[in-house]
Amino acid sequence: MKKISRNIDVWDYDLETDILFFRHKSLKYHSSIDMGDMIIDIATNGDPIGVELLNASKKFGVSKITLRGIKGMDADINVSKTDIKVTLKVFVTIRNAQVEKVSVAHGINDINLQTGQTAMVC
Repeated sequence: MKKISRNIDVWDYDLETDILFFRHKSLKYHSSIDMGDMIIDIATNGDPIGVELLNASKKFGVSKITLRGIKGMDADINVSKTDIKVTLKVFVTIRNAQVEKVSVAHGINDINLQTGQTAMVC
């Protein structure tokens, strides 16, 4: 299984729309996979390079204000022949303590992405 590790170069949380977006910018964007409230960006070489999470505060179980103060994040994207599993973690401050919040999404690999694992950190 191919394992890739990438830095998150660009990220943003939009409080008004409640969308969290991040991506690795050195690879050229090709297409996206819609997994409901999560959209995965794919590079021209077929590797995952970014994620957009809709309704992010609900997915992480925190307020929009709390999510606006993200201290760090990471993503683990696992692609098998049949499915895709994305685990997102954000690190936020709640009551003066850094807390890890997790959101997991599953989808079908219906476009035959290469199997492998991509880890993204910021």
